[in-house]
Amino acid sequence: MRNSHGTLLIFALSLTTTLAHAQSTADSLHVVGETIITGSRLAIPRANAIATKMPLPLHKTPLSVGIVPQALIETQDGATLSDALANVSGVGVHTNFGVHDLFYLRGFDSLANGLVLSDGAPEPEATFYQLYNVDRVEALKGPGAFLYGGNPLSGTINLVRKRPDPASNFARVNTSLGSFSTYRATLDAGRALPDEGLALRLNALWQDAESYRDDKNSSILAINPTLRLNLGAHSVLHLDFEYLTSQHRSDSGLPIVGGALPDVPRTRSYQSPFDLSEQTILRLRADYEWHLAPNFTLRDKFYYTSLAWPSQGTLFNGAFPNAAGSLDLARTLLDLDDQQRIVGNQVEGLLELRTSGIEHQLLFGFEMANHADDFTLDVALLSLVDLFTLDATLPPSLAPLMPAEAGTDSLVVPLPEQATAGQTAAQSLAPYFIDRIIVSPHFELLLGGRFDWIDYADDLTATKRDYRQLSPLLGAVFAPTQTLSLYANTGRAFAAPSAQVVGNRDPEESTQYEIGAKAVLLNGNLNANFAVFNLDKEHIPIPDDNGVTQQLGDQRARGLELELAARLAQGWYAQGTYAFLDAELTRFNEAVLVPTADGFVPQLFDRTGNAPAFAPEHLATLWAARDWGENLTLAAGIRYVGSQFAAEDNVYQIDGALTFDLGLTYRQGPGLLRINLKNLTDREYETRGFGGTSVIPAAPFSFKATLGYSL
Repeated sequence: MRNSHGTLLIFALSLTTTLAHAQSTADSLHVVGETIITGSRLAIPRANAIATKMPLPLHKTPLSVGIVPQALIETQDGATLSDALANVSGVGVHTNFGVHDLFYLRGFDSLANGLVLSDGAPEPEATFYQLYNVDRVEALKGPGAFLYGGNPLSGTINLVRKRPDPASNFARVNTSLGSFSTYRATLDAGRALPDEGLALRLNALWQDAESYRDDKNSSILAINPTLRLNLGAHSVLHLDFEYLTSQHRSDSGLPIVGGALPDVPRTRSYQSPFDLSEQTILRLRADYEWHLAPNFTLRDKFYYTSLAWPSQGTLFNGAFPNAAGSLDLARTLLDLDDQQRIVGNQVEGLLELRTSGIEHQLLFGFEMANHADDFTLDVALLSLVDLFTLDATLPPSLAPLMPAEAGTDSLVVPLPEQATAGQTAAQSLAPYFIDRIIVSPHFELLLGGRFDWIDYADDLTATKRDYRQLSPLLGAVFAPTQTLSLYANTGRAFAAPSAQVVGNRDPEESTQYEIGAKAVLLNGNLNANFAVFNLDKEHIPIPDDNGVTQQLGDQRARGLELELAARLAQGWYAQGTYAFLDAELTRFNEAVLVPTADGFVPQLFDRTGNAPAFAPEHLATLWAARDWGENLTLAAGIRYVGSQFAAEDNVYQIDGALTFDLGLTYRQGPGLLRINLKNLTDREYETRGFGGTSVIPAAPFSFKATLGYSL
């Protein structure tokens, strides 16, 4: 069942318009004979677990999978999931209101079409996914419901977190200082007790930062202890607990006025004094693995995640002339109090067998889950603020509501008719399987499917819905040589619609067809992946200006993606990506309030044929690093994002941008110095704001220096 945040953000958009495992069988992928990370050096990824929940070589995977290892994340000074995903072809990265990660997979936003996992367990869809305790990020592009159930309509992301090392003791401390008063410290320490069959690991994070934007300070504190316990010669138990608390000042960016940005400083904030987003997340994972026979493994995963999210944020509702000959910005305050709890269990068996000369690698599983979400969303009018002077004034009709001694920027007028709330619970039961069928050294099939029973109830509205959905996958790999493989796949995914949808409430569905090629050349020193795809989504919910949401939209995305990773000379590493996307709204009717002599009147606009928001035709990246001996690494990267529209009306277009980054890492014994320079040319460009009403200026040139010490 769709989490509430996508619902709430869609609902908020309507108000704005109205008012203006994948952990592998072993502890790592080393079991397939390739090392993902060698020390602190960059290496070409060779295998993945997200496509089948079993270790599988990338060149034998008939799906598009991107891998971002820890070494690359560290070299680039990545902090959140969006930083890592910037290295994956076809993924556009943003933030939403500056308070949580947001990314677009093949032209579809992650809130409504993606699923984020940590160690194979579902995550809340609206948070900053921190990377301080992450070993690698795996991205499966296209429908992922064949293994992971509802929501992954266009992609599934798995954060594979660090686990205890049963063979070594270590401790690493990093401290950082950066632009905009950014201070950060991380700890990664492990202790092995082989005589007791124990291994421990502790990761921790502290951060305090301001921003290039006015009044946008933030803070983060996280701790993640893990334990590995051998329960015998053939079984092991992993226990993982994480506590994270954060505070961020929300940011709607700069308002779009008359199809352009006003001539004001890019650092300017029009938020209210009330804006604050606070999140407290608890994660508990218990993974048990038992090798019953050389060809059969049984494993069980229990997971629990809770999110407490009180948040207030200002939205913009349009700019209007005032008596002084300037422009007043109308604003709305959203007040969200959200409590989420996700609890579930996965039981899986892994079996290898051979029948009639055909080899099978089979996974079969059963998942039970409950997702409870209690939320209230209140809406209030705020005072007007002058676009150029920032003077706050009261609308004449609302001035009598405030005492004369009160500050004008303290006006908060509740709108009870716009408030909403929910006490929802979604219970799901789902069997699933995946079968890798090795017919010969040159030909393989991948068959998979999952059947979900979902029972949904909202106690506040006495709403009940039931879904019974099959999500299949079919893939094939033809390898004419040991270095080249050709593949094809087709699959379907679904997501239960938002609780705000009226009418039949059909499941949102996506269907993909994809073909591609993967090559491992130059003795494994050059990997190339190429994919061509067609991805269709049906029954997109669209809110109108009265807060009524109906499934009036369909969208199609066609494109090609190219990924290269190479070690062409001693000490050199390079990787590049390119994606071309042709995305179109194939059916999209949107209700918008239009000003008339009699006031605002709703009018239906047909956006069919327009481009979806934040779906640029071209995305390209290049990252290169050079090791100078054992001590020094120099790295540089570029990223190009083509022009893109800020909303489905295609009125405001964000220009394309090319940015440059540099990195230097120096190691001496147990010490480390790393310097990162981002947006080296100080390029001015914009990222996602909120609908067609605002965009957020991207960060200018910035630096960060990190000192590390290892024991």
